[in-house]
Amino acid sequence: MEKKFVANKAFIVNQEGMVLMLRDTGRGDHVNAKGKLGFPGGRMDHGETPREGLLRELKEEIGVGEEVLDIGPPIHVARWGVGGDVRNKPIIGIHYICRPRGELEITLSDEHDEIVWIDPKRPLPEEQTDHSLKDLLDAYRAHEGIVMVADESIKGRQGYGLIQVLTGNGKGKTTAALGEAIRALGAGKKVGIVYFDKGGSDHYFERLVLEKLDGIDFVATGRDRIDPSTGRFDFSISEVDLSEAKRGLEEVHRMFTEGYDLVILDEVNSTTDLKMLEIKDVLKALESKPESTELVLTGRNAPQEFIDLAHLVSEMRLRKHYFYSGVKAREGLDY
Repeated sequence: MEKKFVANKAFIVNQEGMVLMLRDTGRGDHVNAKGKLGFPGGRMDHGETPREGLLRELKEEIGVGEEVLDIGPPIHVARWGVGGDVRNKPIIGIHYICRPRGELEITLSDEHDEIVWIDPKRPLPEEQTDHSLKDLLDAYRAHEGIVMVADESIKGRQGYGLIQVLTGNGKGKTTAALGEAIRALGAGKKVGIVYFDKGGSDHYFERLVLEKLDGIDFVATGRDRIDPSTGRFDFSISEVDLSEAKRGLEEVHRMFTEGYDLVILDEVNSTTDLKMLEIKDVLKALESKPESTELVLTGRNAPQEFIDLAHLVSEMRLRKHYFYSGVKAREGLDY
C-alpha cells in the first residue's frame, strides 16, 4: 500500500489582509526548500486530528496557539513530496485560513529564519518560481475573491498595448473577443483576428459579417475538423495541423508589422495546450508586438506563461450547458 503523509498548513491573514509566509532554513528533509518561502504548518503526528496537528505545528514554528487565532475550515487540498519526492513519499496538504485576534508575537523555530508578510493582490517575489506555491496562493485568492494587481508599471496608462487572456472551460471566450473587435472597430481602430485550428467555412457564421466590415482583417488557419457526412469532430493532430498553427503565428507577425491596433489570437491557448504550437514559439512571436498593439488570447487551458504575461485574465466558468442535455450546437448562437 502506498504510504502518504498528511500536512496541515495555515494561511494566516492579518487585519490588513497580508498573508504570513516563512523563509525555510533547509534543515533535514527540507534541503530542497532552503531559502524559499512557505506557509507555516507541517505533517501530522500519529494519533492527531488535523486541527491538533495544525495547532502543534503553529506552536512549534511561530510560537502561537489557538488562544490568539481563529481557525476556519479547510479551503484547499494540495499534493507534494518529502524532499520533493512526490512519487514515493507523497504529502497531502490541507490548508486553512487563520485570523489573529490581535497583533501576533511570533517566535521562529530553527526551521525558519525570516518572517515575510505578503500582499496577495501582488505577485510573489521574483525569486519564488515554485508554481505549486503560486497555485496555493491562487486557491486562497479564489476563495477570498481577491483580484491581483496586474502590473505596477502600467499605472495610469491610456490607450492600447496591453495583453488580455480569455480562458476557462465555459462558453463565451471567442464571443467576448469578437465583442472587443466590434468595439475597437467602432472607435476607428484597425483590427486583426487570427483563428487558430478553426479551418473550414461552414461552421463560423460570424465570418460572413466580418467579411463585410472595413477595418477588420481575419485569417482562418487549421483543418475543417467536422466530417460533412457524419458531423463527427476529428480530434487527431496531424502534420497539417502543425504547419497551419505555424502559419497562424506568421499571420500574427504580419499584423504586428502592418500596425494593427488590436490583434486577437483566437484559440491560441488551446492550440498551445494541444502541442500544435510550443509555448516558447508563441512567446517569441509576441516579443515583436508593437508597444501600442492590444492583444487578446483566447481558448481553454491557457499556459501559465501566458497568464503571467497578461495584464487581464478572465476565466469563463462552466456551471450549466445545454449540450449535456442533448442540445446540439445551434446555428447563429454557437457557431
